[in-house]
Amino acid sequence: MTLRVKLGPMNYIEVAIQATTDAGDVLALLKDCESAGAWEAEGVLRLYWPEDKWDPSVLAELKTALDQMGIKNGEDILTIRLVPDQDWNADWASSLRPIRIGRRIRIRQSWNAPDLSFDGVELVIDPKRAFGSGYHATTQLVIEWLEEQIRGGERILDVGTGSGILAMAALRLGAASALAVDNDPVALECAREYCDANGFGPELQLRVSSFEDLDPVAYDFIVANLDIRTMPLFCRHLPRLLKPDGKACLCGLQHSDLEEVSEVLSQGKLRIEGKTERDEWISLSVEWTRPFTPAGGPPLGG
Repeated sequence: MTLRVKLGPMNYIEVAIQATTDAGDVLALLKDCESAGAWEAEGVLRLYWPEDKWDPSVLAELKTALDQMGIKNGEDILTIRLVPDQDWNADWASSLRPIRIGRRIRIRQSWNAPDLSFDGVELVIDPKRAFGSGYHATTQLVIEWLEEQIRGGERILDVGTGSGILAMAALRLGAASALAVDNDPVALECAREYCDANGFGPELQLRVSSFEDLDPVAYDFIVANLDIRTMPLFCRHLPRLLKPDGKACLCGLQHSDLEEVSEVLSQGKLRIEGKTERDEWISLSVEWTRPFTPAGGPPLGG
């Protein structure tokens, strides 16, 4: 996850953590968090506090949060330094470069020029307080899955959409429509800005909603990039949302999560038909266990 850092004219404490983790998840575990922001790139998460807001209790709370997430916080992966006042936005922006995902997707920031020689799909995303700027392994795994699956004309559901990047990529790859939902209004505000900036219209619906409140519409493809606290709950709703011949991509998981998720899926007559890994993250391709028998009807599939 990448969060924009907006720092003013003062000194800051930077905490650098050698871990490809979700900055939003870390900040959410900090009570009364007065962090000035965070950003993650190339396997390093950087968090910032105004110098006058930093004290030993903040460090202790941060270490507790990392422990809860299963992240070691020793001196070998966690470093702290005082960073003097400087032109933060310019320094931060200059560190980000466009990124290629799969064969056909390119993500760039508005301050970086388009690649006129690139014969593919380009999305403009300036990192803000919403997950999904293209740099995290989980985002990349799902986009690559969509690239392999989409043939054209599909109906897509994107659960926990964050920036909306997965829904936007699906539409640019040929899907006919996408519903992108998130229970975080701030994320949806960011997603709407991205939608407008990239020229999307009514084919992309954005909705502040939990997956429990979704109507049982049959989607061709469902993508969900969620943490292990949320994924098993969502998997229980997956059978009422997925078409008989549809597929889902579940991401945001690690090896220790597979047994729990697999058990919940099997209870819903779904199975894992493929698995892809990057860094410590796992993406699961899920489909119905065959044959599938809809209520009151003959078996479908074979």
